Amino acid sequence: MGETAMAEAAAAKKAIRKEILAKRRAMSAEQVSELSEKICERVRGTDLYREAASLCVYMPINNEVEADRLIGPALQDGKKVYIPEVTGEEMVFNAYDEEKMVEDGPFHIRESVSEDVLEPDERTLIIMPGSVFDPQRHRIGYGGGYYDKYLSRYPACRTIAVCFDFQIVDALPAEAHDMLPEMIVSECRCV
Repeated sequence: MGETAMAEAAAAKKAIRKEILAKRRAMSAEQVSELSEKICERVRGTDLYREAASLCVYMPINNEVEADRLIGPALQDGKKVYIPEVTGEEMVFNAYDEEKMVEDGPFHIRESVSEDVLEPDERTLIIMPGSVFDPQRHRIGYGGGYYDKYLSRYPACRTIAVCFDFQIVDALPAEAHDMLPEMIVSECRCV
């Protein structure tokens, strides 16, 4: 891909991200809560969830799907739960421990500072956030590339991206380094 094409793709991603995130910000707390519950129930119904021994769950901000609703059920299902921590340009997953949660992460997102760090394998399921998706499972994140970097280092991990259905558009520009989730789950469908 030439420089002009790369610049055009980046501009297109930025524009669609801005549009979709504006729609998500306009959602009421009740809408976010109600649809998040449906999405988490769909996730729990997947084989990827049932087969996982470890579940990595992000802490939601800015009207993201409330993936943290999976923590209680996952613990009851006998899974070990991990929460992301961003350190510099990298992300790690630390064991969920309510007593070791802090709110001073670099993006003001709750993080676990547990010293029990995930050793990922094929029974690790990562629940991914994102701003925009398409039916081919392309994903636009938030620009940091943390999940792409993590998954390129640990390709055995299984992945489900969660979003509200309006966050799925017909097609997105893709780049070679983009890591596709195995499944996208919204309140209406699994892609």
